[in-house]
Amino acid sequence: MNDDCTQRDWKPILLVKVTRLPFGDANTGLSVKRLYLAQHPDGILRADWTLPADERFLPLVQLTGWKPERDVPFELPIQYQCSRDGRSATLIPSGTWVLPYEDEQYQLYDRVRMMIHTMLERVDQAPTDAQTLRMLIRWTT
Repeated sequence: MNDDCTQRDWKPILLVKVTRLPFGDANTGLSVKRLYLAQHPDGILRADWTLPADERFLPLVQLTGWKPERDVPFELPIQYQCSRDGRSATLIPSGTWVLPYEDEQYQLYDRVRMMIHTMLERVDQAPTDAQTLRMLIRWTT
């Protein structure tokens, strides 16, 4: 594969995934990430959000494991949920929503992620504390 990927049509993408504990049914958190995807003859490439376009060379960009004709039945970027049937990429976990990037949407999901994290951390550290209980009441009413 050609090491220079700077001329690819890189699309900004938002990845959203509800995370779960192993062997559990309960949702435990939210993962929110930004990155760039591009089609390549060898498959779909992924570049870190902070990697400037003129520095997108291998090995700084990686193949996701998706093949355009098999795993990406869309023109990048549209809303798509990674397959849960075992055919999804190794770098993008199955069950992840792949969404077109919009900064307002990213900010919203990231705030929710932080609120969930803060709430779970409070429950873990002080489950009967008055402030924890007030936070839980506020979340459930």
